[in-house]
Amino acid sequence: MIEKTKPASGFTDIFLSKLKEQSFVIMLMLGVIYYQHRLMEERVAFWMQEHDKKELYIQQLTKEDRETMQDRIKYLQDQQDKYTQDAIDELK
Repeated sequence: MIEKTKPASGFTDIFLSKLKEQSFVIMLMLGVIYYQHRLMEERVAFWMQEHDKKELYIQQLTKEDRETMQDRIKYLQDQQDKYTQDAIDELK
């Protein structure tokens, strides 16, 4: 009983036979890559949302600070005008 083995006829036959042998591992690796891709997309979306929230918060704080400073400037200018008017009235 001598078994005759069929010699590999070419690169494509060898490639296809190895592909059949390793197809489960290949499919598993593709699944892992897809899963990692989905996780990365979720992380990127989360951090982009957090960045947008931060930018809105900074804009809100800047607007509030600007309004506060404008009110303060107006108050100080009114006080300056008042003291200036009082000084002019005393000189008359």
